[in-house]
Amino acid sequence: MTVTYKLTIRTSAKLGSGTNAEIGVSMVGTKGESEKYKLDKRFHNDFEAGSEGVYDIQTRDLGELLLLRFTNAGGGLAGDWLLDSVHVTAGEKRWYFPYFRWVVSGSTAEVLEGTARLPQHARNEREASARGEQLESRKALYVWRPAEATAQLPGALDISKERPLPKDERYRGLTDGSYEAVFAKTMAAIKLHMPVLANAWNGLVDIFDVFKRIELPRIAQRWQDDYEFARQAVQGISPVHIQSITALPEGLPLTDSELRGLLSPGTSLEQALAAKRVFLLDFEILEDIAMYRHVNKDGVEEQRWAPASRCLLYLDDTRQLRPIAIQLGRDPAQDPVFTPNDAEHDWLAAKIYVRCSEGNTHQMVGHALRTHFVAEPFVMATMRNLPDPHPVYKLMRRHFRYTLAINEGARQGLLAEGGVFDAFIATGGPDKGHLQLGKKGFVRWKLADNKPRPDIERRGVLDPAVLPHYPYRDDALPLWDAIEEYVGDVLRHFYKSDADLVNDPEMQAWWADLTERGLPVEKLPCTQLTRVADLVDMLATVIFTVSVQHAAVNYLQYEHYAFVPNAPLCMRQPPPRTKGVLGPNDIAEMIPSKSQTLWQVAIGRALSSFGEDEEFLLHEGGWREEYFQEPELVAIRERFHERLRAQLAAVKARNAKSDAPYTVLQADKIPCGITI
Repeated sequence: MTVTYKLTIRTSAKLGSGTNAEIGVSMVGTKGESEKYKLDKRFHNDFEAGSEGVYDIQTRDLGELLLLRFTNAGGGLAGDWLLDSVHVTAGEKRWYFPYFRWVVSGSTAEVLEGTARLPQHARNEREASARGEQLESRKALYVWRPAEATAQLPGALDISKERPLPKDERYRGLTDGSYEAVFAKTMAAIKLHMPVLANAWNGLVDIFDVFKRIELPRIAQRWQDDYEFARQAVQGISPVHIQSITALPEGLPLTDSELRGLLSPGTSLEQALAAKRVFLLDFEILEDIAMYRHVNKDGVEEQRWAPASRCLLYLDDTRQLRPIAIQLGRDPAQDPVFTPNDAEHDWLAAKIYVRCSEGNTHQMVGHALRTHFVAEPFVMATMRNLPDPHPVYKLMRRHFRYTLAINEGARQGLLAEGGVFDAFIATGGPDKGHLQLGKKGFVRWKLADNKPRPDIERRGVLDPAVLPHYPYRDDALPLWDAIEEYVGDVLRHFYKSDADLVNDPEMQAWWADLTERGLPVEKLPCTQLTRVADLVDMLATVIFTVSVQHAAVNYLQYEHYAFVPNAPLCMRQPPPRTKGVLGPNDIAEMIPSKSQTLWQVAIGRALSSFGEDEEFLLHEGGWREEYFQEPELVAIRERFHERLRAQLAAVKARNAKSDAPYTVLQADKIPCGITI
């Protein structure tokens, strides 16, 4: 019996997605395989970017379709083809084939039918073999970096001249959206105005001239204010350090007399601590980390500093935080404690050093390590062990888009010897202090640390009665709850019991690969993957990390760092150890030089930008790349989006009444994954 199959083929709308190559297709079903058909309409330019073409194929009854095999004959400049998806109908029967990947020139790609299935539920041997064949081809593309190359760090993709980044992981058709393009445009805009800057550089004054052609960060007019300094601890670029304390840290000598007028009338420091009105920012992780030190060819030595500083904040009678004490080191014999009662420039310098400490910790630990690099092993394990029909692949794939690309870009452009961080960050340079810092952070880290509620509770700031104004907490927790429910609903739709997970050979291979090459098992919440609850916990944490947490620690970089005196990423003088000797000229000599400032402004702007094809957690019109079509899964997704809409409404309502809105954790502004 002859059957007419109608194929509706959608080509991605990304620039460069279309092809002029000859495309052929054969169909494989439960009753056999068709011959190959050339897909070519007369007087029609097939497979243009953004197009949807319909092709009728008459062949014998193939039963239930299992896969479509596309061949790309190649040739010419536009040979590669970015295939989004295919819908096939035959009478009342319908099949969906999501792909969202490249069919490279001169290659063949098997696109598996899109119904999500666990491997043990494959309908026949041909379907099972197709899953295995897809994984074998992926493993040749996604190869782990040798263990010695990632010692004391998460596992990563091995990239070389012979084995470049897989094309499916590269940025697609970006003209203005890649960080390199934004960086170049920012530097060009600044340099156009450079002639107005004097050769002598007073960063506290001349910094405003940098912003003649680019936007001035809002904090520029209030950066010296104590309340603004404290605000950044709860809704700035690194809002995960503040902790409630009931006793002074060891080695931080502070008396009531030094705090005269800074606490509520009649309140002693001991009483303030007992009442949970004192909070700590502590960057002790910087202790013993190598700082930049280099002697140039003329024998001139350059040094940079980011001390292991700490700061006490006080919740005053207006229920607002403000800083009351800062120590720029750990030795009470040589590191004095500064307070607002000290000389104006002493106190301002102390705050600047704290922000520098925070910035170096943030860039390498809170940002690079705890979002970018801990996500990479999960991308690798998924691409190597889970074929397209696996529900976990379908759940996670959108959250991994471009992560391998930006991580490799960061390694080569920012972190490598001679890279951007060597140019201006305190822990950069020949001694690789920034890498020491990342490794030190990884030794201390576990995946559970990325779960927001336990982390916030551990720091003693979960209760709004203790810390009333904490926008990061109040915005992140509803997002975590929505993600956890979403992931749990999806996984439990497929895994009806723990036995289903134990008997899933693809997920067991995923776990073995992850723990052998990606992350030590002690970093994970279980030693064996035998409980669905553990899988829900891990995958929810990964999605939260690459979306919500990355947004929190990434997209305020321009606002936070670009006005460099607010948060310099290096200091050019050692922390002061004597009070009462600093003046404004001394502070200008402490903060970054002109060239270091330009680097910091440009990088901050580039890393705060969205790609032109960004896909957000709550995306207008729905997600562009949709992997699930089953009605039950569509309903789960819609419940997730309803929770995100409620979160968005609450955030907008609060921000409407705020003088300093916190917008990076609005559900419609959070990218699904780490794309920059």
